Amino acid sequence: MAASLTSFNNHATAEVLIPPSVNNSVLANRIEANLNQLDLNHKEILKSPGLHESMSEQKITQANKFWDMAKKYAGIIDSRESITRLVLDLTAFDIPVIMAGATRNWSSFLEACVEAGWSTLALFIAPPVTKFMAKVAAMFHLGKDEQKHSDKLARLYRSELHSEEEFKAGVHRVLDEEPKDLDRIANIYSSINKPAKAEAYKNESSELKNYFKNLNFNSDQLKSLSKFKESIVVLESAFEGLIWGGFGLALRWFRKNILKEGRFTGTKAYLNDKDSKKLGQAGELSGMQKIFGRFAVVLSPILNFTMMKLCRNRELVKNNKVLNVIDKSLDMTHGLFPKLGLLFSYTTIPKWFGAFSTVQGMDELIERMIKFCTLIPSWWLGHRLANGGLAAYFDKKLVNEFGVKPGVLLEPAYVGKFAPDPAKIHHVLETTKHDTKLQEKAKDYHAITLYAGIGLHSLGVFLVTLMANQFTKWRVQAKKANLKPE
Repeated sequence: MAASLTSFNNHATAEVLIPPSVNNSVLANRIEANLNQLDLNHKEILKSPGLHESMSEQKITQANKFWDMAKKYAGIIDSRESITRLVLDLTAFDIPVIMAGATRNWSSFLEACVEAGWSTLALFIAPPVTKFMAKVAAMFHLGKDEQKHSDKLARLYRSELHSEEEFKAGVHRVLDEEPKDLDRIANIYSSINKPAKAEAYKNESSELKNYFKNLNFNSDQLKSLSKFKESIVVLESAFEGLIWGGFGLALRWFRKNILKEGRFTGTKAYLNDKDSKKLGQAGELSGMQKIFGRFAVVLSPILNFTMMKLCRNRELVKNNKVLNVIDKSLDMTHGLFPKLGLLFSYTTIPKWFGAFSTVQGMDELIERMIKFCTLIPSWWLGHRLANGGLAAYFDKKLVNEFGVKPGVLLEPAYVGKFAPDPAKIHHVLETTKHDTKLQEKAKDYHAITLYAGIGLHSLGVFLVTLMANQFTKWRVQAKKANLKPE
């Protein structure tokens, strides 16, 4: 009778036949010799240069595919103000604030999650809300034919509706900018195998060109169109103001009814409820707090209506730099998402007015004021210091490598300035279309700038929030030490 031993390997198989006459020591030696031979064969295979080259090439190919996809998504993120601002809000405020809240206590962490979710939801729904508000406003100010195209007409800026000459310039701007932008986004979605979205953007581009190429409004129609645009702003201000302005009251409700806390939660880790009450961190909303908290809800539409009414005086706007900036800022990009100034009046002003008005004691008020003075400027300067600083560095590299003029990765008006504004992807593509190698390198640098800048911005906000929390801890512990024992 014969016994057999079979050993398997990824690259080889061996079979050893052992006759019955062989004793155990000989058998063991033969098995060991065969296994050693298998091990040598396996090592020789692994030493094969072809195999290593193949494995290395696969890794490189996978890395290249991943980076190509990352560059395409960088283009999508940077293609729309709504997506850019949503990503900035998530990474440069919401996520860092939640992480900082997690270092304090469970209640503080949950409050940070509510605050982050509140703002993210409001920004996420802004574009569809604007479309809906445009349809509502069109019913009151536009004819039946124009009502069908309210989303297209909303792409015109308010400053382009005061005269027929300005209107013609506005139509030319829309035809020059919007279809290119839509086609570019369609190409990006097509390259990442999303044909349905690509087709939707292509169709929108085609419809836009067909509608605007022969568009002509007289002076009376322009007045109606101007009221239509103002109504969109006021209507959305009322909706967004309800969400953002109501944050302070909503947070106090959440703290009392869900968390079952009757005090400022940021100090729970080092201050008991009894001492918290002594330091004025507990108690119900006062009558004045309720009044100011409710006023925050209607602050945005009142503010925007007043500012737009002032901006109707074109001579005043022309001669006043502040009003000139306000006039240009109280509008939407692509007819969908508020420009930075309008975003500020929709969101930041009502939210923080409500938050300041409904704080639970001076310690919470001081902490919120510190965060307001440090975090809110990051919406303007944070991405310029982080993304803009990186963009300036890589823009110089492009100048040295390809001999191009500065301003490929920077907005032209910010070249050579402190905290420059990084260029949008369409500017990068437009300025490099004459040179394929330059364009590929610029797209690489653009993606690096975007992702690394977001990372640096997030880290900065996280550290600033930790410092604000720590400052509160130092102040409260110092006051606690002066409390008289009972």
